Amino acid sequence: MDISKQSIETSPDSVGAGIRAISPMLLGTAPFGIVFGAFALDMGLGIEGGQAMSLLVFAGSAQFVGANLFGQGASIVVIAVTTLFINLRHTLYGASLGPRLLNAKPSERILMSFFLTDESFAIVSQFKEVRARYYWGAALAMYFNWQVWTFVGLVSGSYLKGLVSLSLGFVMVPAFIAIIVPQLKNAGSFICGISAAGISLIFSDFPNQIGLIIAATVAIIATLMFEYFMSSNRPDLDRGQE
Repeated sequence: MDISKQSIETSPDSVGAGIRAISPMLLGTAPFGIVFGAFALDMGLGIEGGQAMSLLVFAGSAQFVGANLFGQGASIVVIAVTTLFINLRHTLYGASLGPRLLNAKPSERILMSFFLTDESFAIVSQFKEVRARYYWGAALAMYFNWQVWTFVGLVSGSYLKGLVSLSLGFVMVPAFIAIIVPQLKNAGSFICGISAAGISLIFSDFPNQIGLIIAATVAIIATLMFEYFMSSNRPDLDRGQE
């Protein structure tokens, strides 16, 4: 295997490389973390409880739901089961990432699973093989980043009452833009992103977020059709270049 191909298929073997790769996403999660801190304070968790949730749960949307249930007086069992279901997508992340990890012992993989987020998965999923140090760089950078912004929201919560009333969907926008933009590297990914954005706007008034499901489905189909068309026409293009 030549060096250029290896560099594309295998992640760098460096903690610093993982940190640099995820750094554009760190500020994108800032509004999300700050609003969570203010929201946790508003729900009665207090500074210690809100920070403990970020330290021990480390799952943005699940933390909002958990804090809201706590504020409503739900039991710990209800909170735990609800947040577990919200985070089931991480099972798919783990199933996809597990076979790609190089030189990671079972005990280390268990620890890695706790730090797996949408952002860190987006970074490492670009490679066919992922080195542990690269993963740890990206994952721990996001972990400490989330703790910082949660703390900012907690200590300034009394001054940020207006932020708590904002739609959760709004504060998540910067975080997901930071995840999506680095993935737009070729024509297929652009078609997927643009079609999903356009269709979700068209169907934004549909109830129960059905518009998002329609947008995702159509975007996937459009991308698959485009890639099939390009691959089926590749021999003709290659002959034309000879």
